[in-house]
Amino acid sequence: MNVTERPVVTGCVALCDSGLQSGAINFARDRHDWARHACGELGDQLRFHRSLPTAAIGRYQVIDRELRIEHCEQAGIAMVRRCSGGGALYLDPDQLCWSLLLHQPPGWESVGQAQLLALFASALAAGLQHLGADAHYKYPNDVEIGGRKLASLFIGRNGSSLLVQGVILLDANIRTMLEVLRAPTEKLSRDGLSAARERLITLRQCLGEDIDVQRVRSVVVQGLATLLGRNFGGMTADAGERRLPPQWQSVETEELWRLDWRTIQTGGMESLWKTAGGTLRVRARENAAGQLDGVELAGDIHIEPAGWLPGLQDALQATTPDAAPAVALAYARRHVADMPGFGAEDIARLLAILADKRRLQREIGLDNAQTNALMLYTPRGQAPGEILGHATVMLVPYCAKPAWCKWRMRDGCPECGLCEVGEAYRLARERGMQVTTIMNYEHLERTLGDMKARGVPAYIGMCCSSFFIKRHRAFQQAGLPAMLMDISGSNCYELKQEELAYAGKFEAQATLDVDALRKVIRLVPVASPVTCESSGVE
Repeated sequence: MNVTERPVVTGCVALCDSGLQSGAINFARDRHDWARHACGELGDQLRFHRSLPTAAIGRYQVIDRELRIEHCEQAGIAMVRRCSGGGALYLDPDQLCWSLLLHQPPGWESVGQAQLLALFASALAAGLQHLGADAHYKYPNDVEIGGRKLASLFIGRNGSSLLVQGVILLDANIRTMLEVLRAPTEKLSRDGLSAARERLITLRQCLGEDIDVQRVRSVVVQGLATLLGRNFGGMTADAGERRLPPQWQSVETEELWRLDWRTIQTGGMESLWKTAGGTLRVRARENAAGQLDGVELAGDIHIEPAGWLPGLQDALQATTPDAAPAVALAYARRHVADMPGFGAEDIARLLAILADKRRLQREIGLDNAQTNALMLYTPRGQAPGEILGHATVMLVPYCAKPAWCKWRMRDGCPECGLCEVGEAYRLARERGMQVTTIMNYEHLERTLGDMKARGVPAYIGMCCSSFFIKRHRAFQQAGLPAMLMDISGSNCYELKQEELAYAGKFEAQATLDVDALRKVIRLVPVASPVTCESSGVE
């Protein structure tokens, strides 16, 4: 179906507003109503609602990789898992949310999720235009004004039952949003907050202080009615009083913690791969026979059918890490899935990285923690040994240098022997590698651009995994194969000193795993010595 076509359906869509309540109740309502709708106990409906402070993660996300759990618990911010796919959100009373349950009209079963998201986001944008807002759809699931995000949509299917969840920014508390979500360091600085505000826009900014929420609801209904060719009933306010089943809290709790990788998985290995459709993750352990066990796949993704990932996990059980990519591709050929923004080849790449890391672990004697701390950027599927065999540059973060060191915010190192960075410089110098101390994100962009222009074949780097994922664009634009080591210790995330880090005044010290670096760098060939004090990037 073309996105400009209007489906031919009949009947009235019930319309209600359940007001302001806890996010746990709102998302439990969606889960409960969706199940009733799918089995024919509930008709089509559009429910508006707002939530008390809530962090909402997507159906397939790992909670500890997306949220600052301790901060949420200390701040009294509820945590929930949506029954739709996609990424994490922070919600509070300043966001107007809506949940549409719809029995799909004939022909919609073959319409992919990407096209459905485009349909409903375009309809929402058209409705908001009646407020005088120049809103437009932005791939894959957003509505923007002048390139700034105003609203997002998420989608799920259960048989012929379609769930569309939307959120519109009436206003936004950017600082709390970035504190709750695992945002990169620089986003919580004064400049970072300003930049984040520039990427978002709210209806209050567009329409002024006095937002008529009733009018906002009416234009959302208008946009959806035009798309669907349906009549909507009169607004009711009693739906929020409907009793949830007695077990709703236990169901929501079980769903929330279903993917929590803080728990130790003995012998567990992890890898990740960033795609246009989201970040794919895998965790698995290897049994005594060298076979995968306890396989878990995750990501901030949309995928149908919902049971596809669990089915693949079962198919990967008792296979070897080396065979896993081929098993995944064969499974995808037998079981067709709708995966907006990624495909079976990306999942195979994710599993190949897992197998490559396992081989490297055996070759150079890394333990599990050291192996899991390795992140690969492999634009052409290069194995770790190939990346290291061509690496000529090492990038280290300034925050790993001691606060008292006069070289902390300078490129270079005197190799005094009093910190891990000096040892990293020494190890690189012995291999003839060029070393650069990265001061901030902008410096990283410039450095990678310079490396690309000079034809650097590959490099070794250190950064936290959150930075690697959220700022993946810099690595992707450079297109250079890289082995990155996750830094740990007293970093600015855990100490909540992001503003100081951005300003170059962060006093605590991140930790480089020098033992792992010594093992990894053995695979880097010895080249002609270079001067490591400067990278040539000012």
